[in-house]
Amino acid sequence: MSASALFDSVSGSNALSAASLFNVSGWVAVVTGGGTGLGLVTATTLAENGCKVYITGRRLEPLQEAVEAYKVRKNGYTHKGEIIAVQADVSTKEGSRVSRRASKEISKWRVALIRPEFREAIEKDEKWINILVNNHGVSHGCADINACEQTPEGLSKQMFENENFDAWRVLSHYRINCASYHFTTFAFLPLLAAAKSVGGYPEPGNIVNLSSMSGITKTSQRGQFGYNASKAATISLSHMQAAEFARRNLGVRVNCICPGYFPSVSRNDRHPPDANTGSEAHTAEFRNKWGIPFGRPGSAVDYAQCIFSLVTNQYVTGAEVVIDGGWLLESAF
Repeated sequence: MSASALFDSVSGSNALSAASLFNVSGWVAVVTGGGTGLGLVTATTLAENGCKVYITGRRLEPLQEAVEAYKVRKNGYTHKGEIIAVQADVSTKEGSRVSRRASKEISKWRVALIRPEFREAIEKDEKWINILVNNHGVSHGCADINACEQTPEGLSKQMFENENFDAWRVLSHYRINCASYHFTTFAFLPLLAAAKSVGGYPEPGNIVNLSSMSGITKTSQRGQFGYNASKAATISLSHMQAAEFARRNLGVRVNCICPGYFPSVSRNDRHPPDANTGSEAHTAEFRNKWGIPFGRPGSAVDYAQCIFSLVTNQYVTGAEVVIDGGWLLESAF
């Protein structure tokens, strides 16, 4: 192979333009938990660049609000995509698989009322999907390991008596942050494979799983052992999915995003404030109190750029992408 072979493969074309590199126009995507937070950013990003995006969640109201908000945004631009809301509970195996569907129109966007399943609701209208983003997740309260006497006896009392066993086992950490990703992924695997075999795309659909920097850090972040362990499990699950699909030549890529602190719909004393004026005081707070070297939380643009890089790069699988402003470099408290 000549030294210029790599460049010669794109010579005389616009393959290296941003419009070509990140072209998702006409793609079909499913974003779980897409009505709020990072899921809403993901869905809107893809739709504004031409994707038909199905968003799902347990509560109908946030989904409707997301559809209406996108309609307002679309009226001011020339977006070709759309957002379709699907009410579903993917925290159960049944909720990821089969559907009983009733629909109603909201202007040009549909809301499908799925109780409790949704895959077959999408199969009625789509022969394939190009992107599956397992974005849904949960975080329960936990005992603060620093808020007790720092002795074996004090730690034992705090972390045993003040922790809820069901929060680890039944009430969601693993059920939602890990197990539901497994079942949702395998429920949609045939539709993902069909993007190439039926849709004629260069590759099958790909998967992005949402983990967290909390799944990588070696600290408990003041005692949130259950959440951090479940997010570490998400990363491990993503690696296994990527490996098993690759060794079977399925071509379905699986990658994982590990965000740091981003503004969220739920706030507590374990998360920095949403407000960020860029002032010296705010920069100092984010840097010194919350351990973010960049001195600010992540933005919607930061996250959108990360999403695009993963869903469009056909040579990346089994990766976990950290987007935390340098937090893990310091691993504060």
